[in-house]
Amino acid sequence: MIGTDPGDTDQRVKWAFWAAAGVVAIGAVAPIALTAGGHSRLANVIIPFGLAAIAFGADAFMYRQGRPVAVSLYFVAGLAIVYGILTMLAVPLRLAVIGTCPPAPAHCPVGFEQPLTSGENSGLGVATFCGVLAIFVGFYGLLVLYRRRPGGTGTQPALWPSQPPAKAPEPPAAATPAAAEASAAATKATDEPKELPAPDEPAELPAPEEPKELPPPV
Repeated sequence: MIGTDPGDTDQRVKWAFWAAAGVVAIGAVAPIALTAGGHSRLANVIIPFGLAAIAFGADAFMYRQGRPVAVSLYFVAGLAIVYGILTMLAVPLRLAVIGTCPPAPAHCPVGFEQPLTSGENSGLGVATFCGVLAIFVGFYGLLVLYRRRPGGTGTQPALWPSQPPAKAPEPPAAATPAAAEASAAATKATDEPKELPAPDEPAELPAPEEPKELPPPV
């Protein structure tokens, strides 16, 4: 019988959530690490990504409390990741709309910002990739959790039955013509009403005796 070990299923769910937490944590520190410790306008992403990492870590501990708890924590983590990605994308969008400072030694007008550095561009790409990957890895853990059968058995129905199906009784073989005719004759003889014997006819009475002739008178 083919099935899934419940312990193996629990391990996959746990490690999927832990992997998602680790990936999103890498994305949180990527904008700072890739700018070589300098100032990065994308550093604020560490707050929503850190919250997502905490939510995924809590999911790895609390998914046994029930599917609603696991889904709620995954929703919080996904929402935080999306917010962090939108926050990072807002920086290049703002620079494209407002404008950037001209190259040095020209004077930078008030309200303009410097264009994104190569480190900031790399941090934006790595953080965005890590956030999207963490969402998919966490969704895999959630999918494995939902595919597990209720009660924690983790087993799936077998592809083949353990016993062969019972055979249906075969219909009786057709009777031979001779046997069929004999059976029909017996049935007909049984169905025909029997003739009742005729009642006894009354016996014939003897003929009356003729009167004897009297002798002549003297």
